[in-house]
Amino acid sequence: MLGFLEDAGIVKTPRREAESLLLARAVIQNQPIRPKNKEKFLKLAQKNKVLLRAAGLLDAPAKVVDEAKIDVSEAMQLYDLMSKEFKAEGISFVVIKSFDSLPDMGHDLDFLLPHRKEFEKAQALLLTKYKVRPQPLTHCDKLVGKFSCFLPGFKHDFELYPTISQLGEEHVEPDEILRDKKVETIEGRRVWVTSDLDRVLIRVIHAMFRHNFLKLSDIVDFETLTRNCTPGEILDAVDRADIGDAFVFFVETINRFLRACHVENPAIIQLKELGQRRFGRDRLSVLRKDRLVLPYRIPTAALVLVFLLKGGRDASRGKWRSSLRCLVTPPLLFLDFVNNVFGNKLLGRRIW
Repeated sequence: MLGFLEDAGIVKTPRREAESLLLARAVIQNQPIRPKNKEKFLKLAQKNKVLLRAAGLLDAPAKVVDEAKIDVSEAMQLYDLMSKEFKAEGISFVVIKSFDSLPDMGHDLDFLLPHRKEFEKAQALLLTKYKVRPQPLTHCDKLVGKFSCFLPGFKHDFELYPTISQLGEEHVEPDEILRDKKVETIEGRRVWVTSDLDRVLIRVIHAMFRHNFLKLSDIVDFETLTRNCTPGEILDAVDRADIGDAFVFFVETINRFLRACHVENPAIIQLKELGQRRFGRDRLSVLRKDRLVLPYRIPTAALVLVFLLKGGRDASRGKWRSSLRCLVTPPLLFLDFVNNVFGNKLLGRRIW
């Protein structure tokens, strides 16, 4: 059982921590390494969305690099296809997260479509015209209204989101994200992406409330994502989203990895200190004694507290629906853990 849990990333062992920090130091300090098991480290880099940035440092085979670049090219082709289709149909959208870690890409392409009728229109278009293969959703994904599919001929999962949330709790107003979107030139294409400030918020929300882990890409990207925003703008946005405790935990976790890699980042330290000054003491500091394994899975106790503190902040502002959804987190996480241990056989699919 212990071996299964370790392979699943649930147990944080000294060996996995040593491997994680070796890769992190190499990428953060831009220093080549020559591990005995190169293939293992390439898989770790891919899992942490830093494969292309780590390729030269690991002396990766040309085939690995070429395949990663082909994946990026395919994602851009998928964006071209669906953005043109949606524009022609009058469907408003913006890309979230997908291109924020370039040159590295994940396995999916995410569009935010906050208008319900347009979301349904896009979903129908995908099902009827493109004959997509809908993908199974977790119970929480179904609750929030996500749609996931594969288009024929594409390897990337194409995902539609109606909002930025995990259980339907409120963080940022999706209509405002759409209103503040901007055009950027990526791989020679004009792409609709979120504003600099929304990029920062979405990165924190997805790591802390949806994915429940931080990848190495979060650690190396976050300071870059914040450069076009002032600390005051970031903290004001975090305050409006009622995620102060999650933000402080997120930034301090990044700082923990940087310290372990013998790197001091003044911008990250400033955000951490200003965040604690704005939102109060670090209520989760007692939970910062676990091993630094990548991807860094947030301790379950910390995750429960993050949702409960978020729920309390929402309740104090009269956001009762959002608050109540946060309060169902503990039993859901317990069921999800038990379900995962038994290979998702208890409930037929993942919960979280």
